[in-house]
Amino acid sequence: MNQTQIFAHRGFSSSYPENTMAAFKAAYEAKADGIELDVQLSKDDVPVVIHDHTLERTTTGTGYVQHHTVQQLKQVSAGSWYSETFQKEEIPTLEEVFIWARGLPLIVNVELKGSIQHRHKTASIILPLIEKYELEEKVILSSFDHQLMALCNQQAPMVETAIIAFAALYDPAAYVRQVQALGYHFYFKSLLDDEIEQLIKKGLRLRPFTVNDEEEIRRFIQLGCDGIITDNPKKAVDIRNDNQYDRVRNFS
Repeated sequence: MNQTQIFAHRGFSSSYPENTMAAFKAAYEAKADGIELDVQLSKDDVPVVIHDHTLERTTTGTGYVQHHTVQQLKQVSAGSWYSETFQKEEIPTLEEVFIWARGLPLIVNVELKGSIQHRHKTASIILPLIEKYELEEKVILSSFDHQLMALCNQQAPMVETAIIAFAALYDPAAYVRQVQALGYHFYFKSLLDDEIEQLIKKGLRLRPFTVNDEEEIRRFIQLGCDGIITDNPKKAVDIRNDNQYDRVRNFS
């Protein structure tokens, strides 16, 4: 059984402002296997890292992300809402994250957001950026827009994709294969243990979100999920290491 990977949800977002370089660097220092981040296009079609379609919740800006150029987006603080300590944190571009991450043993799970009218544009911008930095084997593309995932699979089959779902899908193995994805990122309360075990046997890469409770973290590790998406990667890494110690001790 492969080791369950720990993905830091929007970076180390329980202790740092989400989707900032500070949160991503802290996740790496906490020995997370990967980071999860959200990407959408600016007005001038630059992929920027921010979750909401609007700026108010996590920045000092206002209005829609897609109504601002990247230069305008760089003028707002992406960290002061969390703490004045992070006042100088900017909204990162995806390229900035790739430049930082390309030399590190770190997987980057890029959740693609934005308007469904811009699916083709999004794919045409994101996929060449992955190729430019030779990150085909270190990037996972995921989205609630499963049509976009199917499009990415057609255009870049070497890049792993994953569908995201809150609902309990009927026959998710068949559905994920229809999209030609490998990963199934599911809301952690939407699958029973036996369903998880069956899907793993069928070859799906299961990564529940957003798993912060200690018992739930242990549960998904023991079930053999490919990964866990969590706000607190340090806690999850520590729990995984404890689990590995317990296994070794039980077999010795």
